Amino acid sequence: MRLFSSLRPVIYALIALLAMPAFATVDDAHSFAMEGAMPFVEQGFIVREEYWNGEVASGQGLMIKHQMFKGNEYAFWLGTANEGVAFDLKVYDEKGKEITIAAKSDKMFASARVNPPRTATYTIVFSLTSKKEKGLYWALAYGYR
Repeated sequence: MRLFSSLRPVIYALIALLAMPAFATVDDAHSFAMEGAMPFVEQGFIVREEYWNGEVASGQGLMIKHQMFKGNEYAFWLGTANEGVAFDLKVYDEKGKEITIAAKSDKMFASARVNPPRTATYTIVFSLTSKKEKGLYWALAYGYR
């Protein structure tokens, strides 16, 4: 009986940890971005290891500059760990002209496919909007073929 009483605080701590709700993380957002990449991988796209991530206010726009090469086709996958998010994901050239060929959204990720007309630095512009959450976790990954 004495052994049980000395383990009681440990048991209560374990029960409390198990009862805590799961929280979304940037790693979860990256996992959803990779889920969005799966159909592209099946079409021959190579996923790059590097990716961008963070937390952003709902509705706030972000942009990332990225070098792309003529002759390659690129795909970008934006994932979130938050439910009920609306995505906006587009790619622009240096003159502000959109070069996105196709864009698609799902529950936890969005994708955009581009075929750059020339080798240059392009701008990926995106936002995530939620009616419930103020801060949203995101990850943006990419691949090419």
